Amino acid sequence: MPSYLHDGILLYLDRLADWEQYFTLAKGEDCDVESEREALRGVLETAATICEEVEADCRETWEQPAELVDGEVIVPPATQKAYDLLKEAGLVSLSVREEYGGFELPGFASNIILQMISRANAGLMTIVGLQSGAAEDIQRYASEDLRREFLPRFASGEVMGSMDLTEPQAGSDLGAIQTRAVDDGEISRITGEKIFITNGGAEVHLVLARDDDTFDDSKGTTKGLSLFICPRTKRDGSPNGVTVERLEHKMGIHCSPTAAMRFDNAEAYRIGEKGEGFKAMLDLMNNARVGVAAQGVGIAEAAMHEAIQYAKQRKQFGVPIAQQPLMKNLLSRMVRDIEGSRALLYRCVLLLDRNHAIEQHLKRHPDLSEAEKTELERIRERNAVRTRLLTPLAKYMATESADWITRSAIQVHGGLGFMAESTVGKLHNDAIITTIYEGTSEIQVSFALKEIGKGALTIVFDELHKELDSLQRESLQPLASKVRAGIARIEEASVALLHDFAYALLCSKPLSEMVISVIVGSELLLQADADPDREDLAASWVNRKMLDLETEAKRIEDSSVERLERCERIVQLFD
Repeated sequence: MPSYLHDGILLYLDRLADWEQYFTLAKGEDCDVESEREALRGVLETAATICEEVEADCRETWEQPAELVDGEVIVPPATQKAYDLLKEAGLVSLSVREEYGGFELPGFASNIILQMISRANAGLMTIVGLQSGAAEDIQRYASEDLRREFLPRFASGEVMGSMDLTEPQAGSDLGAIQTRAVDDGEISRITGEKIFITNGGAEVHLVLARDDDTFDDSKGTTKGLSLFICPRTKRDGSPNGVTVERLEHKMGIHCSPTAAMRFDNAEAYRIGEKGEGFKAMLDLMNNARVGVAAQGVGIAEAAMHEAIQYAKQRKQFGVPIAQQPLMKNLLSRMVRDIEGSRALLYRCVLLLDRNHAIEQHLKRHPDLSEAEKTELERIRERNAVRTRLLTPLAKYMATESADWITRSAIQVHGGLGFMAESTVGKLHNDAIITTIYEGTSEIQVSFALKEIGKGALTIVFDELHKELDSLQRESLQPLASKVRAGIARIEEASVALLHDFAYALLCSKPLSEMVISVIVGSELLLQADADPDREDLAASWVNRKMLDLETEAKRIEDSSVERLERCERIVQLFD
């Protein structure tokens, strides 16, 4: 298994990502692109070194939970040490701009660092990930005064952040939020309860609350919600009305504090437009989903390393089990799914980076001609359509793959994998939550279906055809033809979903997996075009997934909404 900074990452850093375009747009035409790329490499090398250093201690203390002591959340010593090392290196609020004391890393680099942290300690990743996410929303939506008040503290690691959405009656249905915000001059006052708050012991809470003056009229909707910075300490140094009531006991990521919070007339500062908090929170949630996808890849990498090392050492019938045909097949499938998850995730974050660079360029050059502005806006919108689809797909694939890969790693270890002290068993417990928080897998595929219904596939498939046509190596052409055929089958089969939303929703999972199959297939072929050593990986993915795609396409075409009635009758057998 490669090190934390391995060829799967370096291929993008050195060859596949268009850093010339990114840095020129983001920082200006005079930017030294090679120096910027080398700086990125240095940051990633530092992160890799830290994660490799802390991995052993974090694994040994995996069962130690965060604790609530006199109202303060205390994380395990190994977790605190790892956080302190990252803080000293400036790697805890990854996207904060340089003017506020941060590194302003591209999303690609930030995502890889979260992946590395997850491989070493999945619970620590939730702490760093929420800190970065909260800072990003403040940077995007808060006033300049609030940015200067809070962002330098995020960048230095002085404060951490959390995202406070969920309430006892409001999980994925944010329209049911009842936490109330009352305007009180230049501040607001928050009252209510939140549950399942990751990193709940943080100093700075981003709270989604319903505005008091429209409370009754906006109930049951996402209108009338605003987003607030709610610190645990007031500006005068006295405690704010923010209480950690309890910490939850979980199956995994024990060092990550998951809290029930109470807000009692707590001072807070609105960010963004009044009543538009749901939109701002969506940005944070989408960033968090990409982060959780990185967490899935990191956990899966850790399990893959353990599985391969054990399979090479464990002998049965006189040979290492890694040499057994069935085990070779299982291990190769595990690697294939990790690399497929990585390919989809990196495609998504690089597109997000590209749009961020375009936005920076437009801000820096307000005097561009109308033709230039129009063209850049056209590209930005096409990219936005793609990322709105790729984000839920990346989260879905990376986390479901992490769940399967960690479970398979237990299988590789046999009985030892089932023991309480088993590393792969612990990794599996960590992986399970990734398919649930920041939107379950079922929610992700329903979001993907929504974007598909808006016409996203037209743009996505158009870009895939261009990529497939650009491949230079002759040996990849038959595989490219199979992916083109897969795209055509998706277009044919999706016609069956046009006239019945219930049936379309029923088929959202297989449809999402079909779309993932062709997108990842194209991305892996681009990798193989750049690096011939990855052709076997691309061939394995395309040959297997296009067969699966044909099966699912036929099932969608041949079935109907009557499947729902059959599902109900089957469930009644156990009801």
